[in-house]
Amino acid sequence: MAKSDIIALLAEGGVLRAVRFSPRGRDGWARTGGGVWPLEIPDQASEGEEEASAGEDGDAPARGEAGVLAVSDTPMGRALTAARDELGCRKVVIALPLSKLVTKVLRVPMEMREDLLDAVTLQMDKLSPFPGEEQAVGCEVLSETEKDLWVLAAAMPSAVFNGISEVMRATKLQVVRTDVSILGWFRSLCGPCKLTRPGRHALLMNPDGEWDLMVLDHGVPVLVRGLGVKDDTEALTRELMLSLMNAELEAGSAPLADIQIVTASAPSDEMVNQLQEAFQTTVSISRLPGDDLGAEGIALRAGEGAAMDLTPQAWRDEIKEQAVRKRVLTGTGIAAAIWLLFMGTLLAGPIVYGKMTQHVRKKARTHAAAYKQVSDTRDRVNLILSYTDRQRSPLELLLQVADALPEGATLTSLTYKRTDGIKVSAESDQATMAYDFKDAITENPLFETVNLTGPSVSKGRNKFDVNAVFKGSGQKK
Repeated sequence: MAKSDIIALLAEGGVLRAVRFSPRGRDGWARTGGGVWPLEIPDQASEGEEEASAGEDGDAPARGEAGVLAVSDTPMGRALTAARDELGCRKVVIALPLSKLVTKVLRVPMEMREDLLDAVTLQMDKLSPFPGEEQAVGCEVLSETEKDLWVLAAAMPSAVFNGISEVMRATKLQVVRTDVSILGWFRSLCGPCKLTRPGRHALLMNPDGEWDLMVLDHGVPVLVRGLGVKDDTEALTRELMLSLMNAELEAGSAPLADIQIVTASAPSDEMVNQLQEAFQTTVSISRLPGDDLGAEGIALRAGEGAAMDLTPQAWRDEIKEQAVRKRVLTGTGIAAAIWLLFMGTLLAGPIVYGKMTQHVRKKARTHAAAYKQVSDTRDRVNLILSYTDRQRSPLELLLQVADALPEGATLTSLTYKRTDGIKVSAESDQATMAYDFKDAITENPLFETVNLTGPSVSKGRNKFDVNAVFKGSGQKK
């Protein structure tokens, strides 16, 4: 089946980032579009809009029923509408930050591979801060050993996906896949930041003002955690220390090779020095290579068929219902068109066939007149040819009969008919002469059939008649 374009959306840092990837070759993808739309309106602009839209009495702008602003008029709604119009999309892939999810790296026995999602769902229900609340769960295998699977599990609470569902429905967008934003960043940063190096590494990311942590063992995440907003270096250090202790409990003890900070703005020297002193390791700093790397990584993961998908079943059912409804409407339209065509044919058929019959009859009369004219001309030509053909003249035929008559045979009469042929009467001393004469006349190309009557003996002579018919005369004897 042919691959379709992928549109990935990622909201972070007060803006909505969207990218569009199109298939290139058999397994490749190429970026063909993208954009950035703000999610916050400056206060001055908001005040100006309210003043401009106020009524004559100075009332506030209308906000729909119960004074609630329509979802499509919110900053997120306007940004999604602008992205939809710019990229021409309807079905999108979205990514959520760690602050909106419950995530954990689990070690699962290899025997649970067939029922992995059920096992992960049960585990995430235990970890949920709101037991019994409905949540969408997804997972992805990070690595595997002979006995265990390392799985990243993520859960999206119902409060989160209900809000997303409302704004998506208002902007007429369909979510076909839901990913985790940090996995998109990890996909894009693996190469530039060399994240697959041996040893244990801590990756601190701050793309949107909130810190995210990923602890890697030989390039495989063993801990993924959202640290939130940490303006205080001591609080960040404390959270990082607790996270590394947790990683040791889950994945075993290992020396920390380095701490890598990836951020849009360079951290202070004081933060770097405190982290180096606290963990006795090197701290490297990398600036984000591009603002859209997170969204690009999400799009590439979707094209590569990554397993993580937090899309709730309700969203999937809604997409299926819309697809079925569209097929039903299309089928109904086709059936109506076929019915109208049938009825039109049924009603207009006699009229059309009558016109066609009249046309055929007119052409038949024209052809009949032309045929009669040609036939008459042919008959006249044949008549002229018959009069001008010397081979069928009486003298020429008499000469040919005389030449064909055997010696000893006597010609008694010759009857000539221009359109039919000749009839020769003769007598001879011997009966065989009659047969010789017939054979000689038969070899003449002028004649189509030659018939012999006789010979009969009379007064000691053998009398016989030969009737020869011209070719094309149509006479049958």
